[in-house]
Amino acid sequence: MSYTYTTLKQAIQDYTQNDETTFISNFPIFIKNTEERILKNVQLELFRKNVSGNASTSNPYLQLPDDFLSPFSLSVTSSSNYEFLQFKDVDFIKSFTPNSATTGVPRYYAVFDKSNFILGPTPSSDFTAELHYFYRPTSITASTFTLTLTSISGTFTTSDTITGATSGESSGVSAYNSSASTLLVVIPSGDYSVGETITGDSSGATAVISSIGADTTVTWIGENATLALLYGSLMEAYTFMKGEQDMMALYDKRFSEAMMGLKMLGESKEVTDEYRAGQIVRPRR
Repeated sequence: MSYTYTTLKQAIQDYTQNDETTFISNFPIFIKNTEERILKNVQLELFRKNVSGNASTSNPYLQLPDDFLSPFSLSVTSSSNYEFLQFKDVDFIKSFTPNSATTGVPRYYAVFDKSNFILGPTPSSDFTAELHYFYRPTSITASTFTLTLTSISGTFTTSDTITGATSGESSGVSAYNSSASTLLVVIPSGDYSVGETITGDSSGATAVISSIGADTTVTWIGENATLALLYGSLMEAYTFMKGEQDMMALYDKRFSEAMMGLKMLGESKEVTDEYRAGQIVRPRR
């Protein structure tokens, strides 16, 4: 069994028996929060990548990649040698280098904010930095499907957000094929209706939906972490609804059981890597 965004939304609705509009519009939040929880608790090698950049002279900050989730290792090249930095928290960096004007070869790093690392000490010259990190993959909520159109007036663009006149649903446009009269759009939280008129907010283009394609997008989490994704999303949904405590406890238990299985694929809480200071690595068997 695997989940697409469409089938997961339907499963949540089937379990909760709630079709209230505001509740349904929050499905993407429920699911994204669950994906984030899974990714932060189970660090898998397939979600790891590396990038190179520059740690600049007298600048204690190093920019994070846009898809950064958590660090694996960070090194700088000094005199042709790799110098691996130890991962700490911001308080440690501030205590170690209370004066940011103090420079040298960086020895420590910490996540300063959502966009930057902070290094300690501040780089004394330009260094090439290499970051290995766990990244945040594309969410299942970013899945797309195809709308086939008739009665088209104007030209849709990828800067458009289209809105259905009947359903009130909105979604971004990923691609427009004028010759095929199709729009590839991000799947909305609710459902468009065949026969309704859609309008692009930027282009002003309009069209009538003649058919709606199937959602066939399956992410790694949607295929390999189905139970964790379902029960985690249900916990989020029941929290939003202020649902029964016994049901929330049940879904929490099932989510925890599913996570235990996933952790067998990832990293345990047993062995600490020298350069990750507190982040845990599962030994390979």
